[in-house]
Amino acid sequence: MHPATFEPRSILFVPADADAFIEKAGLRGADVIVLDLEDGVAPSAKEAARAALGHAAAHLRAAGACVFVRLNNVPGLLARDLKAAVSCGADGVVIPKVETAAQLVQLDADLAGEESVSGRKPGTLRVLALIETPLGVSNAFDIAKASPRLAAMCFGSEDFAAAMGVDPSPGSLSWPAQAVAIAASAAGVLPLGLPGSVGNFTDLAAYRQVVDHAKVLGLRGATCIHPAQVPVLNEVFGGTREEADEAQRLLAAFDAAVAAGKGAIALDGRMIDEPIANRARRLLERYHRFNPVSS
Repeated sequence: MHPATFEPRSILFVPADADAFIEKAGLRGADVIVLDLEDGVAPSAKEAARAALGHAAAHLRAAGACVFVRLNNVPGLLARDLKAAVSCGADGVVIPKVETAAQLVQLDADLAGEESVSGRKPGTLRVLALIETPLGVSNAFDIAKASPRLAAMCFGSEDFAAAMGVDPSPGSLSWPAQAVAIAASAAGVLPLGLPGSVGNFTDLAAYRQVVDHAKVLGLRGATCIHPAQVPVLNEVFGGTREEADEAQRLLAAFDAAVAAGKGAIALDGRMIDEPIANRARRLLERYHRFNPVSS
């Protein structure tokens, strides 16, 4: 997925120092691969993971993957992570624990400096901001408007739940997750995330329920930590063949009615008007983007 059309269903995190995982990461079906320098890497291994970025990014990009790098958003690590991410040829960076718009403004300036040093075109790298704290959620709209580089804003459920002292469940996280989705959508930024734990990769039925609920809240994709989660995200956020067929049938009936001079029609016991037709068009557009052969 080219970063200029950044609208992923699934974003798979892989530790930047995990050669065995990186070797196969490009084959897992994720729309974006994130080489992780933060939580997935032990403090003692940060330098080695940073040094491994060049080879890992080259391998994944050769396989056609869109590659981002998750930085450590702490003094003493951020600057070195940023330099390595830009020089390795990554398409973008993931910045964790964003709490203010000023952080993204500074990141934008720092990226511009590193792009210049590396000889990369200005503004090339995109940013995915993780909103993982109560302050970040409170400032979500200002954050969403802070930088033209910002391609997506993602609710970070695990860290947010820890900060609030609650379990990462839809009951406790639906409101903040939707607050991030609304703020991102209002600013024209892609809303991502789950209103529940991202760590469940053995009970995929339970995981799918959380993903389904995320879609209901207006989130349009999510991060994941295990390849088994990727197909669930791709299907729920990208749509199924059955959903696409139903949307096509609805639009055919609606367009025929409009051509006949009507503004709304009754179909299968419900009223279909322009907003409903627009949702069907967006579903079809997104489905065909990821399933061009079957379109």
